[in-house]
Amino acid sequence: MRARHSDDGGRPRQGATISSSSAGFTLLELLLVLGLVGLMSASMVAGYRSVTKAELRGSASKLAGAIRYVFDRASSTGKVHRLVLDFEEGKYWAEVSGDRFFMPREREDEETRLKELEAIEEEQKEEAEQKRRQESASPEEMLIDPSRYQPTEWKAKRPRFEAINERLVKPVELRNAKLAGLFTPRYAKPISQGQGYLYFFPLGQTEPAVVHISDEEGKSFFSLLVHPLSGKVKVHGGYIEPRVDEQFDDEGNRVTVTPP
Repeated sequence: MRARHSDDGGRPRQGATISSSSAGFTLLELLLVLGLVGLMSASMVAGYRSVTKAELRGSASKLAGAIRYVFDRASSTGKVHRLVLDFEEGKYWAEVSGDRFFMPREREDEETRLKELEAIEEEQKEEAEQKRRQESASPEEMLIDPSRYQPTEWKAKRPRFEAINERLVKPVELRNAKLAGLFTPRYAKPISQGQGYLYFFPLGQTEPAVVHISDEEGKSFFSLLVHPLSGKVKVHGGYIEPRVDEQFDDEGNRVTVTPP
């Protein structure tokens, strides 16, 4: 049986119903949906941050293990080791040298580090040129080469370091993290550019050091404190400011240095 039509065009037909969905969402429903979306977004961000924090903590612990391993290796092999921190590439690795090595007495700064790099590059060029001449010269030319018998200026032999090809200290590239800083009493101030070095010595000693590692945005930090006599590394959450103005003499007495 069909419903009867109304004579009045403005009134609904008899038997017809009005759907609630045709009126759309109410203001309360919209607010509820927006609240749920915001809650889900906040949960996703918090979850992402917790994952990033866990990854950063794992990277800091792995670096601490590498420092401890190099300390033990230097003590057992009787050779000078160093950990190389490459801030530009976000990598670190270990190197060893069988040559004699002396720590500089003066504190290193940007100027002295630049001079050192330039000296190393100049030596490498001279060695490459000398090798090229030797390879291209005939045996007769080598015998009559006067430069071989001329006195040269004495230069202190620079120790040569070679990378250690072992699993625990192979080049490690940080993921979702970056090397944020290194400070030892050898530096005038913390460094965070180029390459930094942490040295380990045969008698079971290393440099007191603070190593900073952070997330890619530089908002979350972990600080690694290296003990010079035991080689132990304490990992602290957060950024610990290095004591730049404190130094120690050969007898272990604290010396206060006024910054320039």
